[in-house]
Amino acid sequence: MSQVSGSDQDELMLVKFEESLTQAGLSASTIVNYLADLRVFLRWGKREIGEQFSLARVSSDHVRLYRHYLAQELHRAAATVNRHLMALRKFFALTKEMGLLAEDPTTEIALVQEDGQANSRPLSKEEVEELLAAAQKGSRAGLARRDLAILHLLLHTGLKVSEIVALKKDDLVFEYPGVQLKVCREWHEDSKTRYLPLVGEVCKTLHEYLKVRPQTSTTDHFFLSQEGRPISNRTVQRIIGDCARAVGLEGVSAQSLRRTFALQLFSETHDLELVSERLGHQTKAITEQYLAVHEHHQQEVRSKE
Repeated sequence: MSQVSGSDQDELMLVKFEESLTQAGLSASTIVNYLADLRVFLRWGKREIGEQFSLARVSSDHVRLYRHYLAQELHRAAATVNRHLMALRKFFALTKEMGLLAEDPTTEIALVQEDGQANSRPLSKEEVEELLAAAQKGSRAGLARRDLAILHLLLHTGLKVSEIVALKKDDLVFEYPGVQLKVCREWHEDSKTRYLPLVGEVCKTLHEYLKVRPQTSTTDHFFLSQEGRPISNRTVQRIIGDCARAVGLEGVSAQSLRRTFALQLFSETHDLELVSERLGHQTKAITEQYLAVHEHHQQEVRSKE
């Protein structure tokens, strides 16, 4: 598909999607609505991201920005926003199933609540400490070390759940001047490998986990289940949810931890380019909007006080 233009590629994917929905027996009106919502999303992307925007190159960050645009800028009702998100979920799930895309960018995207907010609020320093303490109190030592290492990576590198799941043992690079994590999203042609520095506490938790990582496994995935199988996105999300509930924290998700990292790094450095690079964003414009989402929410909170 890379041999055709972006617009032609989009049209081909939409045609395949329509054919798949028709074969599945969906009503004509439902199919029309799905396609209409997708074209609205495509027009938004070309206007806000750039003319190079394409359905074949959509990232989860694009979907989050679109969700924010619908809910916070257009003030659409939660049901309307979620309808658009469900259309995207259906499209990317089917196109991945058909082999047209390698990854589904909507797998980590939450629907919005009735107040228009998704569960992606950043955590305070105290909440971070409570969350990590909850992971340490796990009843099974091996899983507790694994879960703690996962939370540390999410909080100190800004990795996405899919990137955590995809990590291999060789991605942990030991070389001067310190330990780094190699992250590469291979399903995008223009994705660049990024190297993320790991601070002392994160390195310690990774080393502790490696001591109890199942040695009988034949996979080179870094994080494994007790049976030695690679963990799933759902497992990581469950770990976060279980730890948050254990200490009474609400509205905490994987995206909360990623946003916590981004805001903390920007607060310390005021370097937008650095934050963009660490998060793996395609452009600084995405990072600007990503950080602005939090500022918008904070202004709303202050206005209600």
